[in-house]
Amino acid sequence: MHDVLPLHGTVMALLVFGPPEVRRAYVGVMRLVATAGGTRPFDGDSAALVRMFAGLQGCAGCHGFDKSLDFSALLGSEEPWVDEEEAIASIAQGLSTEKDRQEAVHAGLMVSLYSHEPDPAGTRMARRVAVRLGADDALFSAVEKIANENVATAKAEVFRRMLSGRTGIGSELIAAHMSAHSLGQMSPPELVARYHRLLADAPAGSLGAEMLQFYKDADFDIPGTPGVPLPVEFLGSHDVHHVLAGYGASPQGEVYTAVFNAANSSAGIGWLSVVLLQWHQGVKMGVFAPVHSHLDPQLMGVAAQRGAQTPVDVYDSAWDWLPLLSLPLGQVRQQLGIPPGGTVGPGVSWSS
Repeated sequence: MHDVLPLHGTVMALLVFGPPEVRRAYVGVMRLVATAGGTRPFDGDSAALVRMFAGLQGCAGCHGFDKSLDFSALLGSEEPWVDEEEAIASIAQGLSTEKDRQEAVHAGLMVSLYSHEPDPAGTRMARRVAVRLGADDALFSAVEKIANENVATAKAEVFRRMLSGRTGIGSELIAAHMSAHSLGQMSPPELVARYHRLLADAPAGSLGAEMLQFYKDADFDIPGTPGVPLPVEFLGSHDVHHVLAGYGASPQGEVYTAVFNAANSSAGIGWLSVVLLQWHQGVKMGVFAPVHSHLDPQLMGVAAQRGAQTPVDVYDSAWDWLPLLSLPLGQVRQQLGIPPGGTVGPGVSWSS
């Protein structure tokens, strides 16, 4: 495991923070989804992901505990509960706040989407846990429909909900542009002109200069260019997240950036769901071609850890990222409190 830093951010999501019983319940939700309520073995990629996140939640040096928390009863091959009812009742006792319940079920949804293929049983379990814990299950319901039947309307709903929440643009307007295949034309011309001008004028070593290198390495047109399928409000700031977090434009880089976002802001879970469906499970969502990709559970955990440690919610649609383009990249990362890390360092291509 990578060196673990204290989890001290103020906008923490996807991970839970608090006493041991809260953290144990969180790991329990992930375990329950990984085994689809105890109906399949706890092994393979999903188990590796749960163990990685359990290590983050239980690390003594990360949370001020005298010693690491022992979650071994939830991480072995033997089932820790008699049945699903006992499991959920045990989990519910440890999650006393709405926020903790929501973040725990978000982590459960992530586990179901970590499966290399759509996982109806795991996704159904994640939704049942969300319902039983009184958490918002609208996203879970749509993802369950996609896993079961690859329903086009459910895919459109997930994508529309994500894009509206991310940009602050009304869902009805987004739906109209989706129907007209004109999402890339939604941005005001003055916003497009400002973004392109700031990139063109960006000094060497700045965030904007590194953005230009990102577009060059990835062979992407700059958002706002005719033919780019998503608006600057979303795609421009999303590309900034790649560079700030240090993850490339490969399918894996898309996922690790989305995990960073989901841990940095509770609103990021919608984008993470889209990305895991699109670039991991190979389900076409929105406007890009789907692919299957192999994901490293350690990199997933570290991306979540770094997102949780970042005190500024960079996923918030109100976050004004444009003025930062002219500033040195290192200064911007320091100003936002983004911990060192990522997979793309100096001199490494952003296409990786």
